[in-house]
Amino acid sequence: MTEERIPCEIIAINEGKTWNNIVVEQKASKKRLFFGKTKKDMDINVGDPAYLMVDAMQSELSETPLRVTLYNKDGTKVDWTIVQPSQFNILTSCACSGGCSENTGTCNTGTCNY
Repeated sequence: MTEERIPCEIIAINEGKTWNNIVVEQKASKKRLFFGKTKKDMDINVGDPAYLMVDAMQSELSETPLRVTLYNKDGTKVDWTIVQPSQFNILTSCACSGGCSENTGTCNTGTCNY
């Protein structure tokens, strides 16, 4: 799991009947992520700062899925989603527990999930 908080911003909120759908944009990479089951009673607004935390999931697939969790600026868990590493750029962090070599892009314990 990365311990690094990845800064992002809430860029869209679409209200549904049961849940809100939220789109965030990472500050550095400008990549966007969609979260589809956010509780309606949360005080979240477009333009609010937030952050992401990433965990590599156990998998036998060649590309280990990542669980990306969205937190608001106060550290309250908002929602989570699962993405493939190719859809998500953690920048200089690695989602594997052993850390990555920044020079080679390889994980110290196996597969690096950039």
